[in-house]
Amino acid sequence: MAKMKIKKNDVWIDMTPMSDVMVLLLTFFMLSANFVKNEVVKVVTPQSRTEVKVPSTATLDITIDTLGRVYLGTDKVVTMEYALDTLLSKEFSKYKDKLGPQNKELRATFKAETQIGIPFEMLEAYLKETSHEKKSNLLKEKGLPLDSVIEIPNPNVQTGKDVYSEFQLWVRALKNGYKKWYKDMERKKDKGEPIDVDLATTPNKLEICIKADKNTPYGTFKKVISELQDINESRYKLLTQYKKEE
Repeated sequence: MAKMKIKKNDVWIDMTPMSDVMVLLLTFFMLSANFVKNEVVKVVTPQSRTEVKVPSTATLDITIDTLGRVYLGTDKVVTMEYALDTLLSKEFSKYKDKLGPQNKELRATFKAETQIGIPFEMLEAYLKETSHEKKSNLLKEKGLPLDSVIEIPNPNVQTGKDVYSEFQLWVRALKNGYKKWYKDMERKKDKGEPIDVDLATTPNKLEICIKADKNTPYGTFKKVISELQDINESRYKLLTQYKKEE
């Protein structure tokens, strides 16, 4: 009896739908992911057994290294630019010709920075430095001054002047810069203009997070807290490494 020969057919799978799904997933993760900031000054935080979730966005990061040098950073570039313009229009107006909006190259360099840690009088020279190694070393050597004295006229006090440090002025300017950005987004939304954030899930103010090295001098840490309290900033988070129970 003759055997029936089964005809073999090639199997073909259409991969187009899978490719579409992969592209959509990749696009989603790229747009929603929060990338780790490349901090020039890194610290090893102390351990604790308290587990509290730290916000991944809308934070004002205060970093204190082992030698007590202080640095500021935030995840919004536009916030840094607003802060710079605020300081140039008021307390550091004498540097406006050097760091104002007309100096696009220096401004672009400033916006690329991830940490602020240079005295204002040295900021122009720091931004003009082309060697990444020299800039990194300079940043590690300086830090924002906590003991600088900047007098601002105030007719409501007996002396007629308020006294701030550069650290305090940057903190105030960064927080106000974020508020300005948030209000701009609200105005655009009210006008029906497209915005790239969801205001329902976006905090309306920066949250201060302090990250100090486990070997940071206590005196410097206490000074930072005192400086914050002097400008009515008494709410902040202390960042530590979570230590599991043994």
